[in-house]
Amino acid sequence: MERSSLIEARPHLRRAVVYGVVAIAGLVLESLPFGFGGVEEAIPYLSAVIFALAGIAAFRAAARAARTLSSHRVGDTRGTALALLIQVIGYFVVLLTVLGLLDQDLSGLLLGGAITGVVLGIAAQQTLANFFAGLVLVTVRPLEIGERVVLRSGPLAGEYESIVTDLGIFYVNMVTAQG
Repeated sequence: MERSSLIEARPHLRRAVVYGVVAIAGLVLESLPFGFGGVEEAIPYLSAVIFALAGIAAFRAAARAARTLSSHRVGDTRGTALALLIQVIGYFVVLLTVLGLLDQDLSGLLLGGAITGVVLGIAAQQTLANFFAGLVLVTVRPLEIGERVVLRSGPLAGEYESIVTDLGIFYVNMVTAQG
C-alpha cells in the first residue's frame, strides 16, 4: 500500500520539482548582471510573474502529492487538510517573495503579521496545544483503529472500556459497550 501511494504521487512530485526549478530560474533572471537592450526596467516584473506562476504551480503540485501520500496513511480527510496547509503556506511564501522582487517594503507587513500571530497564538493557546498533541498522536500512533483501550478518569466517573474507531488531529473516537 505504501508503494502504490508513492507511485500515485510520483507525477505530482515531478511536477513540483519542475515548477520549482522554473521558479528558481525566475529568481535568477532578476539577478542577471547584464542588460537586454533597453528592457532592464521590465525584468523585475517579468521575473516576478515567472516566479509567481511557477511557485504557485509548484506548491499546488506538492500539495497534491502530500494529499496522495497521506490519504493512504491517515485518511482522505486529513490528507486534504495537510494539502490545504501546504498550499496556504506556499502562497504566503510566493506572495512575500514576489513583493520582495518588486522592491516593496515588507517591514510593515511583517511587523503586522508578527503582532497578529502573537495575539492569535495567545487567544488560541489551548486549541494549539490540542493540535500539537494530536499531531503527536497521529505521528507516533500509540493507538490504532480497532484497538481495545481502557480509559480511567475521575471526571468521567470511573473506568470505560472501548474500541478506537477513528483517530484524528483534534479527537479520538471510541465506542463503548453501551454504544
